Amino acid sequence: MVPVNNVFLGSPDPLLGSLDPTAGLDERMAMIEAYQKKLAELKQARAQMSQNLSQTTQETTPSLWSEIDAEVYPLTDEQKMKLAQNEEYAHNDIALQQIVQTELLNLVKGRIESSQSGKELLNNQLSIVRKLKKKIVEETNQEMEAFRRFKEYSKSHPNVTYEEFIKTVYQ
Repeated sequence: MVPVNNVFLGSPDPLLGSLDPTAGLDERMAMIEAYQKKLAELKQARAQMSQNLSQTTQETTPSLWSEIDAEVYPLTDEQKMKLAQNEEYAHNDIALQQIVQTELLNLVKGRIESSQSGKELLNNQLSIVRKLKKKIVEETNQEMEAFRRFKEYSKSHPNVTYEEFIKTVYQ
């Protein structure tokens, strides 16, 4: 008996299949597994192509570090010293060094904390920070209060400087 819902001439509906629900179930499962395997292979190939493209882009585009090195390397020691004495260069170089130091520290934090000596030093640093933080916050609050009082005082004594105010009020 041919099913009523023929989609293709002479064939049963490919989604509904034959009227016998068990007919070809293993074949369908094998086909679905094959599709899933092929899909996984295509996804992996796509990821590999994306990674290769990224590597190719990185290889063809010289890094800024390399470009800087290529500019600075041929300079003589005297020329490099002149470069380092330039205020703009020195300021930028210090900022870069701070970034590098921060990134390096982030890379090794776990290893330092997991070592015995590192853990001891970090615990000591934490106690120092906690102790100093309290003192620094208190001092800052006192300074802010003194400045607030100076603002009020200067309304009625406009010619008094902050230094004079501190000397007269806090002595």
